[in-house]
Amino acid sequence: MHREEALALLDRHCPADSSWRAHCLQVSNAGYLLAERISQRGHAVDVEQAAVLGLLHDLGRSRGHDLRHGVEGYLLARAAGHEEEGRICLIHILKGRTLAQGVKLGMLIPEERLQLEESGSLSGDLSLEEKIVIVADALMSDTGLVSIEEKYANSRRRYGALPHHYQDEAWVKALAGEIAQLLGEDPHQVLQETKNDML
Repeated sequence: MHREEALALLDRHCPADSSWRAHCLQVSNAGYLLAERISQRGHAVDVEQAAVLGLLHDLGRSRGHDLRHGVEGYLLARAAGHEEEGRICLIHILKGRTLAQGVKLGMLIPEERLQLEESGSLSGDLSLEEKIVIVADALMSDTGLVSIEEKYANSRRRYGALPHHYQDEAWVKALAGEIAQLLGEDPHQVLQETKNDML
């Protein structure tokens, strides 16, 4: 899937002036920049794929902004013939949890869990490109580049200090550590240096 196709799919389901469309564009650009820097350091990464996944990760917000937006985005991408790329929608909201745990948190219903388990579409480890986009998403807020700590502090202020927010933050920070190893520096710092390219 090319960026043009991903953008067309996003635009099919998203008002042009919505704040979450702007967020998807910023996450895509941030993912591209991080992947490009990782590639320059000699690591194998699909830079274009990182940009595509950034565009699609919040596709499900077209159907609501609750925790179900992950599975809704996955279903929209799958219906359009892009199931592999649609994984990012569900993965970025599950944040390392099993599908059963996702059901308990209201991210999906039991029937969807069974279908996903039977299809095996979410089996296997996260790809490097998926990890990059999850970290990029955690570093981009409605106001632009923030630290992971700021992002989750904002979430707790908006939605309440729910236990899963702390678990999410710890999981994302672990991924950010992996990405930092490949970058040779903190991903927030890399994006800080290049933030004009994300506008």
